[in-house]
Amino acid sequence: MMMEEEVSLTFKSSFTQGAYPSPDGTLVASIQGSRLVLQDAYTAEIKRATQLSDELSTTINFLKWSSPPLSLPVAEGDEEKSNVQPSAFPSRILVADDQVVEIFDAHNEDWKATLNPGFGGIKYVDFAANSDEILVLSEFGLKVTIWSLKANFHVDLQHPKVGVKGFGYRAGTNHFALLTRPVAHDMLNLYSPESYTPIKSIELPTIDAQALKWSPNGLWIAILESASAGYRVLLYTANGHMFRTHEQPCVGLGLRTMEWSSDGDFLVLGGYDGSVIFLNSFLFNKVVEMRHTTEIKIMATDVWSEELSVLGERHYTLITPPVSLPTVESLASDPVPKIGVSVISFCADGTLVATKDERMPNSIWIWSLESLSPLAILVQLSQVKAIQWHPSRGDLLAVVCGADPNSVNTTNMPSIYLWSRDWDYPRTIRVSRDLLASNLWLRWVDRAIFETESTVEDVFDGTYVEEEDKREIRAATEPIRFIVGDKERYNIMTLTEVQPIIEE
Repeated sequence: MMMEEEVSLTFKSSFTQGAYPSPDGTLVASIQGSRLVLQDAYTAEIKRATQLSDELSTTINFLKWSSPPLSLPVAEGDEEKSNVQPSAFPSRILVADDQVVEIFDAHNEDWKATLNPGFGGIKYVDFAANSDEILVLSEFGLKVTIWSLKANFHVDLQHPKVGVKGFGYRAGTNHFALLTRPVAHDMLNLYSPESYTPIKSIELPTIDAQALKWSPNGLWIAILESASAGYRVLLYTANGHMFRTHEQPCVGLGLRTMEWSSDGDFLVLGGYDGSVIFLNSFLFNKVVEMRHTTEIKIMATDVWSEELSVLGERHYTLITPPVSLPTVESLASDPVPKIGVSVISFCADGTLVATKDERMPNSIWIWSLESLSPLAILVQLSQVKAIQWHPSRGDLLAVVCGADPNSVNTTNMPSIYLWSRDWDYPRTIRVSRDLLASNLWLRWVDRAIFETESTVEDVFDGTYVEEEDKREIRAATEPIRFIVGDKERYNIMTLTEVQPIIEE
């Protein structure tokens, strides 16, 4: 299988975090000078350029798209009870500095809203439960403010804790959960949707709660305890009743991170000791514990090592175990120890999970949930900055690295890396030399169109195909699209998989 590349022109960006694709994959939003620019995600044609107001400073801190509402899974036979299709909701973009928020409608040039949060400034801002609500976290984390664009009112929620890790919305109902610490105890607070009327406040038996996460099915709230408390996570029901505390003995620091699987069947815990623990969502018992090791001895695990040729070309080589992975030492002066599982990321269909242990910052582990064992390990020449699973193609993973400080060639040859379970080997994709390898970022462009059955059948020559099969065929035939850039510029790239022509 070969890859044909198509690269757009290089576009300049005045927003250091780059450009963002719309959730439906049709548009790309960026800040160019003092304008909000919307481009066609496929042709890169500029569809609209909107002048930002003079109230916004030249330093833009936030650029966000509204997301379709989170919906609860629909039980078999209850399809008629499913929620409204996300396409029925407005597609909006917010732009903000540290004092002012401006919101625009992607398809209605005449619609605009401006928010001035006032005292406290803006530490973080995003759309809240839907495109009609804006959530603002004030500087120093003094309060969370929810602004309703439809009802023209706002609600201040005091004493939020741990920033963006300390709140979340329940899928389907939009009930809001918030961690606070008004005095000497952590509190879990539940609020009704739209009005944000307080429903319940629960005093938590925690030393120092670090994060809150709703399960994707909306049944559970998981609360992560401080690493100093060992391996400890608290499980609450959606209405705020304590269900269970999972804890186990450990030596040294305990948990560093937690994540729900895509379907909510597992709660996965990552420890400072490099372990990855899977809890089932029935009684939250431990199903399996896997561990990152510096020595790989399992023959069934593919270890792919990035190499650089004398000509500066990057490629992967399959290494036969036993293999020793490169490690780093954590210094006492490090604000966060360079140990432990810092990343747990599930693919779209929930069959694979990628993890990163900070002891081995150049390596990404890909685990199979079917065999409950490592399927592949990618060993990069430089430290891994970010990983991103494709939103709909469940087996496709992108890896972004920083520049290799030990090679002058790599600073001039920025690349991103793709791995797929269906490929014989991972791919290295060279990107524009205009981009700085040390500041690279990548965002998938995924076309999510809510089609009628007839329009999908037309694509496949009128042959009837089951809905799930349609999605699989579409994912396999759609080109791979993503935006890649640095702090000042970006490209839109398209990769098409083609079968090599074999001459007889």
